[in-house]
Amino acid sequence: MDEILPNAIGLWALLFLCENDRIRIREFFACDLDIDRRFILREMHISVYHAQREMPGVASIVEPVRIILPAAETRFMTFAPGGFEPTPEIIPGEKKVGIRVHGKSAALPAILALRKRLLAHESAEMLGERFPSTMRKSAFGRRSFEPHMALLRAGSGITSDLRAVGAAFRQKLGELVFDRFEIRIR
Repeated sequence: MDEILPNAIGLWALLFLCENDRIRIREFFACDLDIDRRFILREMHISVYHAQREMPGVASIVEPVRIILPAAETRFMTFAPGGFEPTPEIIPGEKKVGIRVHGKSAALPAILALRKRLLAHESAEMLGERFPSTMRKSAFGRRSFEPHMALLRAGSGITSDLRAVGAAFRQKLGELVFDRFEIRIR
């Protein structure tokens, strides 16, 4: 869902988790949950904005930021239709798994501020018949915008009890620090 395809045309605005927290998350999955390291993603980020075409006036950038997301304000999810809530027909160990940012998170205004920077560049030409994006709705891809971050590839074998995993994750990790904002254009 959030993987960047090398030959795809478009724009991605990405908020990257700091190196130290990526290591802590990798250790949590590998050591505490015995997940094979090859299923743990390396480039952990929140896709703040995505457009399936170029945006005039927007250039590739890399800039430092500091956004702190309390792990207590995250919830685990399966990256599948209906994956926000556990259901018997969705097996997390077979799908991509990650976290979403709680709707009342203290970090949400900072994340949405980064998104807002891109919304101003949507033009009628690039949108075509689509409605413009808003802070919570997307013109491209999934209709609603809810910040989320993939952590595990499909096939990880993680337990189906993501609530227990989430509780252990929140207790162990405390705070997550995002330290880089990038706009990538392909």
